[in-house]
Amino acid sequence: MPNFLSQIIAKIISSAISFVYLFTGYKSGLTGKEIKTPEDFTPVLRFIACSDIHLDGNEEQPNAIRLANLIKDMYKYSELQDYKTVDALMVVGDFAGGGAESEYAMFNKIIEDNIRPQTQVLTVLGNHEFIEYRDYDPTIGYDVYKKMVSEDVDTDIVINGYHFIGVSYDNNGKTFKGKTAWLRERLQNATNEDPTKPIFVYQHPSPTLTVYGSISWSDLDIKKVLKDFPQVVDFSGHSHYSPSDPRSVWQGEFSAIGCGSLGALMGNLNYIEGDQDAPGKSAAAWLVEVDKDGNVRLKLYDVENRIFFKGNEYYFSNLSDITKRDYTWAKQQSLDTSPQFPEKSKVKNTLNDEKETIISFPEAKGYYEAENYKIIVKNNDDKKVFEKTVISEYVRATDDDVTVNLGKLEKGTYKVIVTAYSPYTKKGETISTRITVN
Repeated sequence: MPNFLSQIIAKIISSAISFVYLFTGYKSGLTGKEIKTPEDFTPVLRFIACSDIHLDGNEEQPNAIRLANLIKDMYKYSELQDYKTVDALMVVGDFAGGGAESEYAMFNKIIEDNIRPQTQVLTVLGNHEFIEYRDYDPTIGYDVYKKMVSEDVDTDIVINGYHFIGVSYDNNGKTFKGKTAWLRERLQNATNEDPTKPIFVYQHPSPTLTVYGSISWSDLDIKKVLKDFPQVVDFSGHSHYSPSDPRSVWQGEFSAIGCGSLGALMGNLNYIEGDQDAPGKSAAAWLVEVDKDGNVRLKLYDVENRIFFKGNEYYFSNLSDITKRDYTWAKQQSLDTSPQFPEKSKVKNTLNDEKETIISFPEAKGYYEAENYKIIVKNNDDKKVFEKTVISEYVRATDDDVTVNLGKLEKGTYKVIVTAYSPYTKKGETISTRITVN
């Protein structure tokens, strides 16, 4: 076969595969999860929600490329739907790495190159927008933002009849104490217009004790306001904790969504071992759709691999009725089961060029995918020589094996023990194998 013909066929196959992956996904992040979206759900509003881009002013920065790809991909998705518009791009803080004008300029360039006129851009300041100036005059953070992005640091914008209320940090990048009265007033005004319609609120840190990461990466002042408005759907970032974790969607007095990061995802390993970066390249964002009755659908998108998570879809209805919540902590936890490895799973091992031992094994799944794995390596004397807990592959929509670097092991035979744990700390199945290092 001529080389050029082979190349053409390869490109056609590759494009077909990419198309299927983009619009269907091929891995269920929530194994066994029933999608509750009604068949007649028809959007009248669609927007993207993302966070923590941390642009550095370099057009070739992976984070900059991800933002551009995210926008392009959501337009492609929309063009295939009955409702073909992306009405807004919401960035919930830390779109700049430190608050320098060059970082804002890069953000503006990405927007100018990719955003269509019908799409409104919604931003707020996070903490990173103040880093350049915090040591001597944090008010400059506001000044640069107003010069480069928008005169309004707090906004109440109505899109297709729905309020979007964005709240930036006070001008020190640390608190919201000076903003709570304004936020309450705007929420009350929106409620007076229609107490059943969802109100979309966005700020950088999560409301305390709501979504995954809100134990430490959170703000209590925001929580105290939002709890009085059940129809609020709140979007936050700051923690970088993976939105593929079921704890990143929370319902209680209101609804809250963790947006993760376009920079790098991480987690806290069930608050056992502290914050840890997810393995490999990972980034995620939400596509949010609303129908004429105010029902809300959320679809999670793997921005690094440019495909939807097949199972990470959520549907909110009756938002103004606090008694009707499908995603409370208690309900989500009650569905949790011990993750199990696929039948005949094995722990494989190889040596890299640095003579480090690399092990790999398939993902364990229950109702949810495993959140983390505890790895223990023992020598022939049953002495522990390696122990580590690692984040699972659930941060990506691809169905890859988990890979762990055990470092340089001395020559000998070892027992490798791998135990899976669910997002809600349920201990799952353990697999083990013996490996020999020569």
